[in-house]
Amino acid sequence: MNRRTAFTLLELLLSISLMAAIAAVVIPNFTMMLGDQRLSRAAQQLQIEMTRLRLDAMRQGRVMVMDAALDANVLKTRPYFSMSDAVETTDTAGQQSSLMMGADQASVVAMPLPTDADTEMTVELPEAVVIESVQVVSSARSLTIAQQSGDVVAGASPSGTAQSILFYPDGTTSTAAVVVFLPEVGRISVRLRGITGDVTIGEMTAAEISP
Repeated sequence: MNRRTAFTLLELLLSISLMAAIAAVVIPNFTMMLGDQRLSRAAQQLQIEMTRLRLDAMRQGRVMVMDAALDANVLKTRPYFSMSDAVETTDTAGQQSSLMMGADQASVVAMPLPTDADTEMTVELPEAVVIESVQVVSSARSLTIAQQSGDVVAGASPSGTAQSILFYPDGTTSTAAVVVFLPEVGRISVRLRGITGDVTIGEMTAAEISP
């Protein structure tokens, strides 16, 4: 008596239906899990960069700036250069030579400041993660810097406008909150406390599902 080794059409259809049902449950959950990881990684990147900029500001003795543009997936960081920095960066040897030759100290010309292209660093967030909102509390120091550089440092910015978060040499920072968003997954808020410079990551909030 011969044994049947093939599957019947009904058995194949049942197997395919079962596999499709399993895939319908597993694939969305797997995709959501990957999205959760990307969103969490973006929040951690923000936390690391904010901590690094605070330490750089303290080590270098100058204000450091983080520019965060809405609806973008990149952050830009740079040192802030004031006009006094131009005088301080004047070549010391050249200045001393001029003075020894009888030149008036006031006649020594300051060196030009470095451009943003020379000092700016770009940090890219994980794929599809964007900056949804940036809130920066204004202060007397931030307003002074804003007037000198033309930066936006307080309030809410229109889409595409960069908000500047400041890190000071004394270890304090702007008080700010940055929300990173991944469509169909959710959002996470990263908060920076100005007095202490502490950076905290909030809980993930699920994205609203349109009807």
